[in-house]
Amino acid sequence: MSAARPPGRARNVLVRAGLDPRRARDEFGRAGLLSSPDVDPVTEVGDLLEVLSLAADPDAALLTICGLAAAHPDRFAEVRADEDWLRRVVAVGGGSRPLGDLLTQDLGALEILHTPRPITVEEMARLVEDAVAACPGDPDAQSAGATRVRRRATTNIAARDLLGEIAVETVAAELSALAEGVLRGTLAALHREIGGPAPAARILIVGMGKLGGEELNYISDVDVLFVHEPTGDDEQAATDEARRVCETLLTVLNASTAAGRAYEVDPTLRPEGRTGALTRTVDSFVHYWDRWARTWEFQAMLKARPVAGDLDLGQRFLAAAEPYVFPDHLDPEVVGEIRRMKGRVEAKPEVRRDGDRQIKLGPGGLRDIEFAVQLLQVVHGRADPDLRLTGTLPTLSALAAGGYVDDMDAEVFGAAYRTLRSVEHRLQLANERRTHTVPDDDERQERIARSLGYRATPDEGARVAFVRDLRRVQAEVRELHAKLFYRPLLESHAAVPVEDADIATARRLGDDAARERLAALGFADAAAALRDVRSLTSGMSRSARALQVVLPAFLHALADAPDPNVGLRRFRDLAEARAGSPTFLSRLRDHPPTVAGLARALGTSDVAADLLVAEPAGLDWLDEAELQGDAPSREEVVAGAMSRLAWQDPMPALRRFKRHLLLRTVLRDLLADVSVGSVGDELSVVAEALVEVGLRDVLTELAMQRGGGRPDDLPMRMAVIGMGKFGGHELHYASDLDIMFVHEPVAGADRSEVHALANQAAERLMNTLGAVTAEGTAFEMDADLRPEGRAGPLSRSLESFGAYYERWSEPWEHQALTKARPVAGDPDLGARLMELARPLAHPEHFTEEDARRMRRMKARLEKERIRRRQDPKRHLKLGPGGLSDVEWTTQLLQRRHGSDHAVLRTSNTMAVLDALQDLSLIEHRDAQWLRQGYRFLSRVRNRLYLCRQRDVDVLPNNPVFLTQLAHGLGFGPAGRQEFEDEYLRHTRHIRRVSERLFFEVESTSNGR
Repeated sequence: MSAARPPGRARNVLVRAGLDPRRARDEFGRAGLLSSPDVDPVTEVGDLLEVLSLAADPDAALLTICGLAAAHPDRFAEVRADEDWLRRVVAVGGGSRPLGDLLTQDLGALEILHTPRPITVEEMARLVEDAVAACPGDPDAQSAGATRVRRRATTNIAARDLLGEIAVETVAAELSALAEGVLRGTLAALHREIGGPAPAARILIVGMGKLGGEELNYISDVDVLFVHEPTGDDEQAATDEARRVCETLLTVLNASTAAGRAYEVDPTLRPEGRTGALTRTVDSFVHYWDRWARTWEFQAMLKARPVAGDLDLGQRFLAAAEPYVFPDHLDPEVVGEIRRMKGRVEAKPEVRRDGDRQIKLGPGGLRDIEFAVQLLQVVHGRADPDLRLTGTLPTLSALAAGGYVDDMDAEVFGAAYRTLRSVEHRLQLANERRTHTVPDDDERQERIARSLGYRATPDEGARVAFVRDLRRVQAEVRELHAKLFYRPLLESHAAVPVEDADIATARRLGDDAARERLAALGFADAAAALRDVRSLTSGMSRSARALQVVLPAFLHALADAPDPNVGLRRFRDLAEARAGSPTFLSRLRDHPPTVAGLARALGTSDVAADLLVAEPAGLDWLDEAELQGDAPSREEVVAGAMSRLAWQDPMPALRRFKRHLLLRTVLRDLLADVSVGSVGDELSVVAEALVEVGLRDVLTELAMQRGGGRPDDLPMRMAVIGMGKFGGHELHYASDLDIMFVHEPVAGADRSEVHALANQAAERLMNTLGAVTAEGTAFEMDADLRPEGRAGPLSRSLESFGAYYERWSEPWEHQALTKARPVAGDPDLGARLMELARPLAHPEHFTEEDARRMRRMKARLEKERIRRRQDPKRHLKLGPGGLSDVEWTTQLLQRRHGSDHAVLRTSNTMAVLDALQDLSLIEHRDAQWLRQGYRFLSRVRNRLYLCRQRDVDVLPNNPVFLTQLAHGLGFGPAGRQEFEDEYLRHTRHIRRVSERLFFEVESTSNGR
């Protein structure tokens, strides 16, 4: 450096080093580091200024340097000559004022910083044992000796920590090793002093809390339990000796000395707390755990680790505790109790007062991480011994390795934990005080930020970036804590016995035992189920690990499904189709309604399983709450389909879109218990929208081929009329779309050209929606109800419809028009066709001959369409009391009274029945029987389709299938007979009303 700089320049240099210029000059002068009061300090202590500028608090580090130089000038000269030694001294002095003072007072502490090395339990135990043993009978001297060892070692750790030479987990581990060594050395010396060469007791110290987890802070309580066993037959002597030793140990280590205290050793986690015996035998602990221990006490035992004394006794103690900490059967209420404990922590006054400055208990703090990890341990550690660790970070890694926590979530949690612990360490080092609260003034925040490596920039102080990063970390922790700690699947896992979890993880249970458990859960083919389980969970892939976590709860949920074996096999299909998908795995693990809904859907319906395999988005609908909202409207479905056509080929696009919407309806049917009327309405809306979109696309294509660009450019208008169940807004899953096409030329258009164009459009639309492709079929379309049936043109003009109905139509065609409804295309054209059809569907004079024709036609249909070997009583559609009895009875009354009552001129069967009842044209009981029976049979027919029965119109006889069908319909696992009775009751009621109102046969019985 230059020999003489102007005073202003020197001042700037001191300021840039972070020092108060006047104080710095005075301190350097008093320490004898300046040759005269007027000399420029930069010229004589420039080397010190450079190092001081790196300290968290340069002014505090200055006091340490100058204090050491004043008290021990020769020693200081050695430190100054050794750059690394000097950096350590400055780092400690600038990061902790109490430890900085220690360096000026205790040359032993200073010497340690010359060549610091990792702290080991064995070395600390030896040093403390020697110090305590050197002063027998003098607790004050023993305390001073133990404290001296502890504080010197703390300085060693702090120097390497503040210089970033060791990671935060290493800091915690060495602080824990230091405490463990102090406990070991003190116990060994005192036990020998009190118990003599032949002690009456074996004594164990169990580390709890942060000591047990090997994650102590610089200033932590040291939580312990004391355990003893007699070495001989005199239990009372052993108890007395153990109590004296433990009491003396607490006196020695908790005592305040001139150098501080060794530790605050806290034994209040023991049974009965401060009022309980200070030390107990293992049997006494077990007796207490059996009768009086509470959930928090077992949660605390997650951290239990033998640290001092008889470590063999420690293994006995842990073995005795294990069944209580990780029970085979865990009451799900324990999960709620742990959550309530966390809520009480958050309600503490210091949390409410300090908010997010409280990095331990506040929102997004250390407790959020620790409680989440411990709750997952409590639930999953019962079946997975790999989770029975005491440290937060090792346990978090084990949870990720086992698939219980997503790898990314574990990484975020781990990084946040390290950040928060680093902040906590720096807060406590500053003044050697137990604090977890970031100061609220800028100056102290700046010092903490600098101790963590932050530095000021021209635009902002170091504290600004520090606080910003801290808030980000806290927000991440809070979000993850909510996700993991309040994960409802935990209650499901808690209810799963350990042996069932063993099935999924392949632990302990052999194949025979696993098959027995699966059989007990309701798997009829337990061997096949076990093969599926093994296939799903074999290997160490992320998928296998995640499935091992999910499967126990899933298997239990499957036990309530109609066919657990099929459900598990289809789950395997789904897992294989989604192999490697983190979204699929995390959805199953983190969203329990998905597991329950998936088990119910897969164990009930093969169709649902196929749709879920094909439609990844379906997993989002497996939460019953997601399915309770309103189904999309026709306009919404049309808009969705049109958006797909904008960038996809029409034929596969419409099939995929229909499949997507069908899955939602199926899941609503299976999981949300929506009415069969709602299912029919949703299916009809989807069909109507796809017909509308398909027609628009076809007409647009034809217009473009003719040089136009829009359907309005064509020389015609066109509409599609829904018939049958489609017209009635009451489609079943297996229903075809019965339709008719009507067109009308625009003014001046060539009628023959329009006729050809309309039929071309109709044919293309039916092919677009009805053709079988790799994507399946959108809807099978049936135009046979059109005039002349298959022999007639697909589309007719409105005028042609009028001529046909006036001259050649049959009565059955008039009856079919009761279900007619415009569903797509030109609404005005559709409405005019309905007006034309109205007097035919609802004639002004409905004669008895018209009624007889309807009866003969219905009888002929039943005779022709019920196959010879089929039992008519099991034909859902055409059998006595079947769906057609309701429909034909309703339509006869419609046709008879529709001319007089406009409210009857609707196409929906249930709406007509309601209107007939309101008009007193049918008795309340009759209407109720028809409504209930129609809904019941429609629901059964739909469920047969979802179970992939070939003929959905016939109720099978297979007793196994009927049992599963009944179960899926809500009659319970053994409800087959109840279901059959219900079926017979409804068909009997329907037939009774039908005979009286349709066939006009008076019933002789009024019974049910």
